[in-house]
Amino acid sequence: MRVIQAGVGGFGGSWIYALKQCEGLTHVALVDPNPQALQQMGEIAGVPPEHRFTNLDEALKTVAADGLIDCTPAPFHKVTSVKAMEAGLHILAEKPLSDSLETAVEIVREAKQLGRTLMVTQQFRYQDQPRHLRRLMLEGVIGEIDHIVAEFQIQGLMAGWRQTMDHPFLMDMAVHHFDMMRYLLGENALTVTAHTWNPKVSNAKGDMSAVAWIEFPGGVKVNYTGSFATPGVDTGWNGRWAITGSKGTLIWNQRDEWGPIRLFRQNADYAQYHEQHFFTPLPEPWGEPITAPSMGATGHHFDLYHWKACIEQGVEPETSGRDNLNTLALTFAAIESANERRTVDVPCPTV
Repeated sequence: MRVIQAGVGGFGGSWIYALKQCEGLTHVALVDPNPQALQQMGEIAGVPPEHRFTNLDEALKTVAADGLIDCTPAPFHKVTSVKAMEAGLHILAEKPLSDSLETAVEIVREAKQLGRTLMVTQQFRYQDQPRHLRRLMLEGVIGEIDHIVAEFQIQGLMAGWRQTMDHPFLMDMAVHHFDMMRYLLGENALTVTAHTWNPKVSNAKGDMSAVAWIEFPGGVKVNYTGSFATPGVDTGWNGRWAITGSKGTLIWNQRDEWGPIRLFRQNADYAQYHEQHFFTPLPEPWGEPITAPSMGATGHHFDLYHWKACIEQGVEPETSGRDNLNTLALTFAAIESANERRTVDVPCPTV
């Protein structure tokens, strides 16, 4: 599959390396306004100088391709992706799909009208552990889901256009965790109450920390906290998750030395207890360690293989533009809630 990549600086570089490792896909052109980034990434990707362009129009006129990886800043996704789709290319777009829900809907509508495959890179869900967690939840291992507590903390330094965003944390990081909630629960959010702020240690203009209370169908609640500005604390990119149901809790924590997934079964009838009691962890490992089976390619590699397979088979990707509108709807609802200091209903976009 012949691929043009628009945007090779910053996160774009990770796609250069990932695609090089995937059989059946090859870069045929790179596009970026920065000549230095073009030269550096062009050498790594094996793209000759005559196929490195500073604007997409020239690339589309010069090079035959099947798809475009859109790693441009979110405000430019519409013009970049739509132009490529009009030229006959399928799209793999970096998250967020756009900087507004309305524009994202327009991009998805264009893909539908043109008959192009549009997939969004929500690679966090394409990993062994969350795939197995969802399987365990569907199998009823912890019974009926009641609530989730999710925490993310890391020290991040923003650069480029992200440094000027109003909500860099919600738009650039929490969007992954919001998508993970949707994936694990198999539902779209109903309401969100969010608060954001920018810690004094931050180097960004916008808010780098957030808390959110999210309600899903069936009464499921999610208590989410996250920060890009917490020196000395690193939860890992997935964060820490405690998923509690009527029969126990699943803990997902890649930094847990006792195992990234542990199961705590709740088999006792607590209605029989009449004295106050608090259970505390034992000094030795507790809970049942769970090993997630390998799904093969993960992360960006799964993104690429899945995108290619969906194009060839004419099927909709799991994280299609249409489906991803629901992740964006939650993200923008959280921003609205934080800005207006009120609970916001999460819309259900349709195309």
